[in-house]
Amino acid sequence: MLGVAVAPAAAAPNGSTTSTNATVVAGGHPVSVDGVMTIQGWEYEDGRFNVTLTASQYHVATLAASARASERVAHSPYRQVVLEGSESTTVSIPADRVDGEASVSVTTGACIQSGSCPTVYSDDTSLGSPFGGSPTLGWLGGAGIAVLSMVAGALYVVRRRGAEPREAR
Repeated sequence: MLGVAVAPAAAAPNGSTTSTNATVVAGGHPVSVDGVMTIQGWEYEDGRFNVTLTASQYHVATLAASARASERVAHSPYRQVVLEGSESTTVSIPADRVDGEASVSVTTGACIQSGSCPTVYSDDTSLGSPFGGSPTLGWLGGAGIAVLSMVAGALYVVRRRGAEPREAR
């Protein structure tokens, strides 16, 4: 995957890396969080999710990453970000792969009130099938192999009909 290109960055106390007027990370497409904030891009690399946010005015957002549960308890990393007007910030947050994908949810007060906050997912096709693709593609491939096996078996039986009967041993 591509690395994150950012302007001079400062390490925040919570371990995330943020920067003002950041270059948008490669991957993803713009997703509106609410009327003020937009996710400009995202990528998952080496166990970290990098998300670029922009806001047209002062805004606070919370990012929560996917976490693998241990002993029925999951501890999810989160970061709270404050954006001034017309500012872009890239946030890096650790995220575990759960069922082959990592995810980050971005929430603001406005999207919580509306009942719809976006979650972005990693586009990681290196796990699962060696051929990549969706689970539906895997099911269709498996069904195709089963049908071809049945046809091959039927052709074998039809070709053997002309042979002399044999006694079973």
